[in-house]
Amino acid sequence: MIWKQWKRGKRRYAQLRHLGIGRDLATQTAGSPHGPWHLANSPALAIALPIAYFDSFGLPHLFAGAA
Repeated sequence: MIWKQWKRGKRRYAQLRHLGIGRDLATQTAGSPHGPWHLANSPALAIALPIAYFDSFGLPHLFAGAA
């Protein structure tokens, strides 16, 4: 959801850099032609937006644990 709100590559790059992602990884991720579902498991987004980030908003978990 957040990835789609950032809309364009320049904005995505700026936000990733603001969240502490290095230049190379932010450039590679922001310029990716893949969609948000594919990028959800990318290293840059896993570092920039950890589960604790979403927990701070009180969002429910979709997956409770290992099967």
